[in-house]
Amino acid sequence: MGKYRHKLTFFFIIFAVFLLSLTTYLVYAVSIKRQTEDLRNRILGIVRLASIKIDVDKVSRIKPRLESEDTIVYKEVWNTLEVLRRTDPLIDSVYIMVRSDDPDIFLFLVDSGDKERISAFCGEKYDVSRLNYMKEGFTKPSVDKKLTVDKWGTFLSGYAPLYDSKGEAIAIICVDVSAESIIMMRMSLAKRFILVLLLGLIISLISGWLIARNLTNPLKILTSGVRDVGKGNLEKNVEISTRDELEELANAFNKMTADLKDSRLKLEKYYLDTIHSLARIIEAKDPYTKGHSERVAEYAVELGRYMKLPEKDIRLLHEAALLHDIGKVGVHEGILTKVEPLTKQEWEEIKTHPQVGEDILKFFEFLQPGLAIIADHHERPDGKGYPKGLVSGQIPQLASIVAVVDSFDAMTTDRSYRKAFSFDEAILRLNEGKGKQFDPQVVDAFVHFLKEKKSNSA
Repeated sequence: MGKYRHKLTFFFIIFAVFLLSLTTYLVYAVSIKRQTEDLRNRILGIVRLASIKIDVDKVSRIKPRLESEDTIVYKEVWNTLEVLRRTDPLIDSVYIMVRSDDPDIFLFLVDSGDKERISAFCGEKYDVSRLNYMKEGFTKPSVDKKLTVDKWGTFLSGYAPLYDSKGEAIAIICVDVSAESIIMMRMSLAKRFILVLLLGLIISLISGWLIARNLTNPLKILTSGVRDVGKGNLEKNVEISTRDELEELANAFNKMTADLKDSRLKLEKYYLDTIHSLARIIEAKDPYTKGHSERVAEYAVELGRYMKLPEKDIRLLHEAALLHDIGKVGVHEGILTKVEPLTKQEWEEIKTHPQVGEDILKFFEFLQPGLAIIADHHERPDGKGYPKGLVSGQIPQLASIVAVVDSFDAMTTDRSYRKAFSFDEAILRLNEGKGKQFDPQVVDAFVHFLKEKKSNSA
């Protein structure tokens, strides 16, 4: 029996080394693939937003010649690119390119990169014969699937078309992320996997003969956990109560999955921070709306708790309310700050911002549940809202909550076209809008909440 146990222990050690090495590599490969896809989606979101911010009329007036760099319009476009470049620390450069007579040669128009290091001059030629994703950028937003190398370095790049008033793509805007940033992200992930692997190997060598008698069941549990994590289920915990080194290995595995989950949450938070920064840029265009999104989010959360909504809905309300006006990034600044009544054309442009907001955020998987709030927060029960003209019963309750608190904050703060209403006047207008502009149930709950809050603070 002793010889058999020794053989079984030796087999376990060999098997454990092989299994841990293989599964750790597979999980690492899946994690790298997911990290790369998340980064590509992030670059795609950035380049889409960047294309919205560019004044295409100014771009069309720049000629792809070196002397154009001394013109005012070139410097204005360059300044816009520089602002976009600084919105995200991952971005190395943002630049605009146009076609030449040769389909395999593009010309640099404006480049925000460091003039002494990676910047291209106006009119400089660039061979795109092997860069299919860059060519595709004239038809739709796209991102390279792998790193590209040129004289300026190694990058992962995204592209989006710039359309003129006739709907023709006259140029593309490009965003470069340096390979150095990507390599650092991968190295950080690799270190964690290596530490977990070394810990697993050490535990396997020390504890092999102790757990040979009850080897099968714990290994099945551990293998099942590894497979689940390999499939992307980071909520999976391995429960093993053998009071030996295999249980420690399970705890180390659980810590690894917790670290991966924490890294993903941090990455999602970074995405949100980036989007929130863009939302603040919108508010900065109109001093009268500064802090509006934060106040709307605060009201929405308070009302959600007052209505005893589930905690997951309250978290959704908070994020969606913060981002409910993100679509105004596509609205001309002069319209947002205009004192006089808007023209029909200007009003139509304003009414596009819920749909633009949904289009901007739909590429972020973790924001999918909140898209309906952003897209429908200007819908009305009487069907006179926008952009879809939904009626009572078709509008999500969370969108109705944001609609009410959004209107209340707008009424009780100064705007470019009027002074703030009093508390009582704002309440009166909310009640007058019940069943027409607002959901009656939401208005009643909000009015009761506001009056209780005012009474308690008196």
